[in-house]
Amino acid sequence: MLLGLSTNGKAVFGNVQQPIALCIEILGVYLIEGEGRERGRGQGLKLAGLQKCYDELRLDQFSSEENKLYKARMYIMLLFGRFLFPEGMGNNVNFMYLCLLEDIDEIKTYSWGSAVLAYLYSSLCKSATKDTCTFNGCAFLLQAWGWWRMPVLAPENPHIYVFPYASRFNATGLFGDRT
Repeated sequence: MLLGLSTNGKAVFGNVQQPIALCIEILGVYLIEGEGRERGRGQGLKLAGLQKCYDELRLDQFSSEENKLYKARMYIMLLFGRFLFPEGMGNNVNFMYLCLLEDIDEIKTYSWGSAVLAYLYSSLCKSATKDTCTFNGCAFLLQAWGWWRMPVLAPENPHIYVFPYASRFNATGLFGDRT
């Protein structure tokens, strides 16, 4: 409800087997290995390398359907890695989401809202230990929930908001002026 993500649908889970082949098939680029900050490690793609490929892939009216799909999938992976499912230091996005992006029409059939909430709850549990100094999970979802439950803490917004509920906080400068 807060982010407008579907809570009905298939469970979000994926396979991390053969990430190199998946990366080439789904994103059209080889992002697993690279130099410096672009090098993927562990179970994730480096967001810096993904952002670089996203920026370099230019689309126009003559672009192939395949390139349009690559760009859309890169954008979704960046959205996952930076906003919905951020990990540790926010440098990576898990490989498991790649296989969920194979069929672009299937993406809407997953329960993304449930997955984001479950990931946030798991992150909160992990962050509750005294030796933890990082937070994973959608911080904006937690912040929007807090503002919804404790309106005295929420920024004032004279603008009318619409669904999703979290959009009520957009006009305050949190995400820049949208006029």
